[in-house]
Amino acid sequence: MQNTNPIFKKVNEETKDQPIAYGASYLGISLKTLLFLALLLVGALGSFFLLANYPTIYVGVLIGSLFTAFIAVMIASFVPRLAAPFGAVYSLSEGVILGMITLIYMAAFPEFNIVGLAALITIGIFAGMLVLYSTKLIVVTSRFRRIMLGISFGLLFSIITVSLVGLFDGGQMYYVLFGDVNSPLVLFISLLFIAYGAFVLVMHFDEARQVVSQGADKKYEWIVALGLVVSTVYIFIQVLRLLAILLSRRD
Repeated sequence: MQNTNPIFKKVNEETKDQPIAYGASYLGISLKTLLFLALLLVGALGSFFLLANYPTIYVGVLIGSLFTAFIAVMIASFVPRLAAPFGAVYSLSEGVILGMITLIYMAAFPEFNIVGLAALITIGIFAGMLVLYSTKLIVVTSRFRRIMLGISFGLLFSIITVSLVGLFDGGQMYYVLFGDVNSPLVLFISLLFIAYGAFVLVMHFDEARQVVSQGADKKYEWIVALGLVVSTVYIFIQVLRLLAILLSRRD
């Protein structure tokens, strides 16, 4: 099956004469994913430490982390030989951002372990989609990838449009679509975002299968691992938001 990802299109050419025994493996991808997740946790703990001890510089560090994470993930995704160091930079920077996000939700719902529940649900989604992919109940085809790419551009265009319209209507449209916790539309959109992240996760599972089956260079393990981490973090944040909406509706 042909992969529409431009990075993974290079795999066949690079590995046609390379013994598979020396190529990428599921164990290698798993270990690298765990390493990125560990660095993410380190970044989150660092975020807590900075807020507790150096609150005056915390906002600056947070803004810097946003830009650093974005640039690092772009470089890591499109330059395979730099995926390891810049993937690590992304994980640490995203950890700082994630630390701030979790602190906000913990402060908003102190009586409920919203972060722990979101983590369990995220793990459940990851495991569930892996089972669906492994049992071929979900098959990643070139059409599937084109549809997901179209949805990605559609979501990006929609968010940009809503943000621009918000400049003229005082943010009313943004509030209706994303902020009104009592609106069924907000709940539906949150579920849609989670479903989107879950299906993107399946695409990364397929990329893992391709690099392993084709005996790709081990540098591609870092790219697949990073993709898995980025999608997992996205799902976690969306699950947190959904739980916050449900708890707010209850109150």
